[in-house]
Amino acid sequence: MSNWGPILYLASLLRPVLAGIENAVHDWGLAVILLTLIVRVCLFPLSVRQARFAHRNRAFSKAYKEVQKQHKDDPDKLKEAAMKLTVEHKFNPFSMLGTLVLQMPVFAAVYAVFTHFGSDITTVLLPWAHALNQADAAHIMPFVIGIVSALGSLVPLIPPDETVSAVMPKIVPILFVSVMMVFFLWKAPVAIGLYMVTSSLWGICERKFLRSEFAQSKFHLHTGLAKPVSNVGELRGVETGEA
Repeated sequence: MSNWGPILYLASLLRPVLAGIENAVHDWGLAVILLTLIVRVCLFPLSVRQARFAHRNRAFSKAYKEVQKQHKDDPDKLKEAAMKLTVEHKFNPFSMLGTLVLQMPVFAAVYAVFTHFGSDITTVLLPWAHALNQADAAHIMPFVIGIVSALGSLVPLIPPDETVSAVMPKIVPILFVSVMMVFFLWKAPVAIGLYMVTSSLWGICERKFLRSEFAQSKFHLHTGLAKPVSNVGELRGVETGEA
C-alpha cells in the first residue's frame, strides 16, 4: 500500500480541485473536461521536452547515417564516430522514456480520483451514462477513445522531414493502439474515457501547435534540418547556428 502513497497523495490534491470546478460549473462531466485541460496545461513543459528530443533524435539519426557512409568498411571508426556524435548532439535515448514515466503517476492519480470518488457523479453531456464513476454500459466511450487515438496517431510530434521521403503511418500499429484502448477502457469508469478523449484531442491540437513555426521559434525546437547539408560538420553547424 505504501507504494501507492505518492499517487494517492497526488489524487488527494486533485480531488478537491475537481469538486471545486464542479461547484463552479454545476456539471461533473464539464468538470472532468476542465480538470483534464488543467492537467494537460501543467504537463505542457513535458510536451515541449518531447518535441526537443524528437528534433534532436532526427538530427542524430541524419548525422549517424553520414558517418555510416564514411566508415562503412571500418567498424572501429564507426563506433568511435557514433560515440562522438552522441556526445556532440547530447543524445540520450532514454529522454523520451523519462518524460513518459513522469506522466504515468499523474494519469494513475486521475484514475484513482475517478474510481474512488465515493458517490455517483452524473453529467448532461453523456445522457446514456448512469454515472461517471461507473463503467459505460453502452460501451460508447471505449470506441470513441479508440477512434480519437487512431486520429491522434496520424499527427506526428514534429513536421515531416522535407529532406527525406515521407512515410505514411502504418495502419497495423494504429489499429493495434485503437483496439488496446478499447480493451483497456471497456470496464473503466466513464470519467476515465471522458478524460482520455479530452486529453487525446488536446494532444492532437498540442502537436499541431508544436509543429508551427511560431512554436519552433518560441521554444527553440527547430533544428534547421530542412536545409540541405553536405557533411556532418555542416549539419552540426546548422543545428548550433554556427552555419
